[in-house]
Amino acid sequence: MKWIEISVAIERVVIEEVTTLFDTMSSNGFIEEDVPNEPNWVQFTLYGDTSKSTSEWEELIGHELKQAQFNFKQLQAKEVTDTDWYNSWQQYIEPTEILPNLVIRPAWKEYTPKQGEEVITIDSDLSFGTGAHETTQACAELMAKYGAKVNTCLDIGTGTGILLLVAHYLGVPNLIGIDIDASAVAQAKANCETNAVTAQLICGDLATDFTGTADLILANLTVDPLKMLLPAISKKLDSEGILIISGIIDDRYEEIKPYIEAHWLIVEEVTKESWHTFALKYKG
Repeated sequence: MKWIEISVAIERVVIEEVTTLFDTMSSNGFIEEDVPNEPNWVQFTLYGDTSKSTSEWEELIGHELKQAQFNFKQLQAKEVTDTDWYNSWQQYIEPTEILPNLVIRPAWKEYTPKQGEEVITIDSDLSFGTGAHETTQACAELMAKYGAKVNTCLDIGTGTGILLLVAHYLGVPNLIGIDIDASAVAQAKANCETNAVTAQLICGDLATDFTGTADLILANLTVDPLKMLLPAISKKLDSEGILIISGIIDDRYEEIKPYIEAHWLIVEEVTKESWHTFALKYKG
């Protein structure tokens, strides 16, 4: 598979705003680096798919930065291979404490656990599901709070399977992950095997390919799939179950709220940086 690598230098004073912007533009993450000998500038590298050409990506990024009135320079895009992509970002991913005494270790990094720590090893060739993102951390935080007596956890859009592995650590006996991407399901299966965790992994559609119910459902997605999936999720959640949703960035917060408030009771909301995560109960 090929990707489009876009790099651009942006003034450091707007780094937080640029980070929020790029979070909405690429699901594949981005790299942030200092510019040598230019302390007021930061180099960003992000990855887009090949549905747009290099020139189209340059035009899109440039347009968005100009619209936001950010000063930038050295904007360029080029096509890269999977190997280029992996080598670019993997070096920046470090072991992360996702919960107290629970560390997520990227498979390509060595880590010696401290006394009392447990380690989950994640290989993430296909996505950035390594525990460092605010949405993953917020989901884990709410899982620890509301998942103590859970029997079955269903993770929608399971990706690398990281949240299923956290659920296993929390003692949930029955783990189910579903994703429409076959390569993501294969990655989740591999990570479960690496960590000696038993889980049912399904490649398919939530409405038709998962026929059971769960008392804890996780959906760390983005606003568009959440809007589409919330009605189907309500049919898969036990009557007293908890739904945890995330992937809701500041700019789209007001857009998703009516879909939540129409049929769901907000038990708790966690905000980390620009991202919102909810624990919900279905009210009908």
